[in-house]
Amino acid sequence: MRRAVAFGMTGSDTIVVALAGFLLRGGIAVLLLPSVVLPSVIGLAGATGVDAFGIDGHPTPWLFEMVAIASAAAAMYLIVALVVGSLIDVWMVGAALARESRGTARPRSLPDLGILLDLAAIRGICAAPLAGVIVWAGSRIYTAAYNELTTPTNLFTPLAVRVVENAADAVLVVGLTWLASEVVGAIAVRRLILLDTGVRRSIGGALAQLVRRPISLGATIVVSYGASLVATGLALAATATAFEWCRVAARNQVAIAVTIVGTTRDFRPVVFILAAAALCCAWVAALALSGMASAWRSAGLTGETIAAVPVLDWDAVAERCGLSG
Repeated sequence: MRRAVAFGMTGSDTIVVALAGFLLRGGIAVLLLPSVVLPSVIGLAGATGVDAFGIDGHPTPWLFEMVAIASAAAAMYLIVALVVGSLIDVWMVGAALARESRGTARPRSLPDLGILLDLAAIRGICAAPLAGVIVWAGSRIYTAAYNELTTPTNLFTPLAVRVVENAADAVLVVGLTWLASEVVGAIAVRRLILLDTGVRRSIGGALAQLVRRPISLGATIVVSYGASLVATGLALAATATAFEWCRVAARNQVAIAVTIVGTTRDFRPVVFILAAAALCCAWVAALALSGMASAWRSAGLTGETIAAVPVLDWDAVAERCGLSG
């Protein structure tokens, strides 16, 4: 973990590449949560008009077409995220293995497409249990959201918090399944890169590594993912606070009268500009924290995998990794 910290804090290349992987695999949606205002049911109805549902209450063909288009776009994005994310995995693992004489700036050939497809297959297989759990938990979460929209328990707590409280067991199962699939996938990816094994052997080796090294791997998971959780929490808190400042400044109807050299001016525009600048600074800090935490987590899992595998041919691994500045 000490080496992982040093790796995560060295150079902007490492942080930027790790941040790209984090954002591409859904991190951008997490960071955008504080700045998203969910539309109301009436707002959604006004946006879709009578196109989504007919006068008899049944879905229209337009709605099915929009769902099909959205599903196809989501599938394409997932494919791109899996392939490009696999390329980022290779770069991060190779960079963590780089010694003084083999830095990340020395150009190499890109990894074979077969390696990238195998890595993408590992990620897809490990995500399958999570997809099944989400389908199971979706009905619980939908019921809780529907009940809170129709007969809210209170109006002081935010809707999202009330939904999580009412469907806490479903949310907990989803969270634990996500963590397990993420850890198994990350270890399997590194075993494939380091040992050049197939998809099935890499996943099997990752599961066996969890059994053989529960204390070491568990400590690495707690520390690395805990750091990522803290970094994400701080990022969300900073962006949420700054975004709320912008909303308050934009909606303020009372003039902020300031007298300077005998002239009284309204300083509301200045306050809004300062709030927007604070939001930009919060976003930059959130991105930096996310990149450093992702690099740290990647290097920690790489070191844990190296400790669990036999002696490696480092030069062969580096060539296969295809380090590229």
